[in-house]
Amino acid sequence: MIRSLAASVAVLAVVLGLSAGARAQSSPASPAPSAPSPTPSPAPNPIGPALGNNDPCTSISAIVTRPSVTNSVCTVRPNHVEIETGYLNTTSSTGGGNTVTYPQTLIRVGTKIPALEFQIAPPEVTRTSAGGTVTGLTDVGAGLKYVFGYSAKFSWGGQAFFTAPTGTNGVSANGTNSTYALNAGYALTPALSLATTLATNSLTNGAQRWSSFVPSLVLGLSLPNSTGLYAEIATYSNANGLGTATRTQYLYGLFRDITPRLQIDASSSFSPTAATGRYHSLGFGVSYYL
Repeated sequence: MIRSLAASVAVLAVVLGLSAGARAQSSPASPAPSAPSPTPSPAPNPIGPALGNNDPCTSISAIVTRPSVTNSVCTVRPNHVEIETGYLNTTSSTGGGNTVTYPQTLIRVGTKIPALEFQIAPPEVTRTSAGGTVTGLTDVGAGLKYVFGYSAKFSWGGQAFFTAPTGTNGVSANGTNSTYALNAGYALTPALSLATTLATNSLTNGAQRWSSFVPSLVLGLSLPNSTGLYAEIATYSNANGLGTATRTQYLYGLFRDITPRLQIDASSSFSPTAATGRYHSLGFGVSYYL
């Protein structure tokens, strides 16, 4: 009986083993878990890559420097070009007539040195009605601009610019002018900022040469939809030549970034300084980043 029981157990074990093997062979293998889909890479910044942490120069609104007297700290990135153009209509309040200047072109080229740009200002057309209508071309200019450094809120840089006496019909300075400037910006809040330029100019009219110190301060406000407002005060020592009075000018305006590469602006300025001639101006401009 024991042998019979053992035989029965053996037969049962064989049957169960064959049944388990059949199930193992008939069951499909579990599929391997699929790999997660790769995260798409972010689109490259059309302005160019950031130069480091806290780089403030990653939008066209940070780079465009017109129409204020205060220069932007930021420079154009390597392998990029920015072109700024504008129109300015100035009317004298003291019988000095009307002056129109266009296209106010400034071409800014990023160099192989990441924070350095080369600037060139082609001649622009100036038409004035002071003492009779005269139309001429202004002097050509060129210069360099560099970002010295930046932190989370503060940025600073400098530039030098020179003009050559190429103008026509009495519009030329009849000599070489030069400008050396320090630029700085500070973010008060994510939407509110201050910027300043301290510029010293060596100017001439052909017969005389004099220096003019031009400090300026601009308050900027960023609004939704890539729009901004700004208000500026600037002063010009020896404004009309050697030994003349200091002029004060106020400017305010707005800009709108139509695309990440295209900006338009409109502004108005005036000077209340009687000793140098009161005036008011209206202007607009277009800037494009290539």
